Amino acid sequence: MYIQTQTKFDQFQGDELSSLLKQMSFKINYFGVWESRHEKDRNYISNDIEILYYKKGGTRIMLGEKEYDCPEKSFLVLEPYQLNTSLSQIEDDFTYYYFHFEIEPVALQRQFLSLLTRHGNLIYASEVMDFADTFDHLLKEVEDKQSGYTSVITSVLIHVIVELTRAQMKRVNNEKVRLIHSPYIKLINEAMHYIQTHLYEPIRLAAVSRALGVSISVLYKAFIDVLAVPPATYIQQQKIHVAQKKLVEGDSVNQISRELGYSSAYHLSRAFKQVTGVSPREYKKNIEI
Repeated sequence: MYIQTQTKFDQFQGDELSSLLKQMSFKINYFGVWESRHEKDRNYISNDIEILYYKKGGTRIMLGEKEYDCPEKSFLVLEPYQLNTSLSQIEDDFTYYYFHFEIEPVALQRQFLSLLTRHGNLIYASEVMDFADTFDHLLKEVEDKQSGYTSVITSVLIHVIVELTRAQMKRVNNEKVRLIHSPYIKLINEAMHYIQTHLYEPIRLAAVSRALGVSISVLYKAFIDVLAVPPATYIQQQKIHVAQKKLVEGDSVNQISRELGYSSAYHLSRAFKQVTGVSPREYKKNIEI
C-alpha cells in the first residue's frame, strides 16, 4: 500500500528587520564573561556597541541620566561613547556575558541602535528566550577556537539582536520595524570613516567633500538626510565623545585639546559645553562624585 503525502512549502516573505540585517556585517571585537562585586561606583565608556547578559546576580547602572536596575537574565544595551556608571550596592558577586561589536555600514548605526533601545536599554528575562546555556557553549567556542567559531558567535549575536528588537516592538502593540531608506547611505558611510581616520586633526568640510568627490552642499544634504545633523555638528560630536572617554580615563583638558586638534583648551571647553551642556571640569567633577 502506498500512502500519498503532500508537503507544503511556504515561500519566505521578506520583512523589514531581515532587510536591515542583510545590509549589515558585524565585526565582533570581544565576547566573554565578566565577574565583579558591588564595591564602589565605576565609570565606563566604550567606543563600540556592547550588549550585556546578566548570568548571575544583577546591578544598578546609570546610562547618561537614566537609571536601570538590571536583574538576573536581563539584557542591557550600551551605546558607543555613552557614560555608564555601575552603582555600588550590597557587596554581592554578579556575572555577565558581553558582546562588543561594530557594524558596517556604520551609517546605519543610528537606525540600528534606535531599534535596540527604542523603549529603553534594558530588556527583561520575561521578554526574551533564555540564552544562558547558549552563552556557556559560546564561551567554550571562544576558548577552543575551532574552525568557524567566529561564524558561530556572529550567528548567536544576530539571534540576540532579533530577540531584543522583537521585545522592543512588543512593548507597543507589536509595533512594526520601519526602515529609513536613503540614497546617501554609501556616501555618509565613507564620510564617517574619513572623519574617524582624521579625528585627531582639524577637519575642514572642504577637505571632506574633496576627498569624497562631492560638493559641500551635497555633503550637507546627505548628513541631514541620514543622520539628521549637519556635518560640522557631527564632527564636533565625535571629537567630544572621544574627549569624554579621555576625561573618564584621567587625561587633562590641555592634553585632550592638543590630541584632538583644538587650538586651545578654551576652544575644546567651549565645544564640549555646546555638546554636553557642561564644561569639562564640571563633567569630570560629576563622574568623580
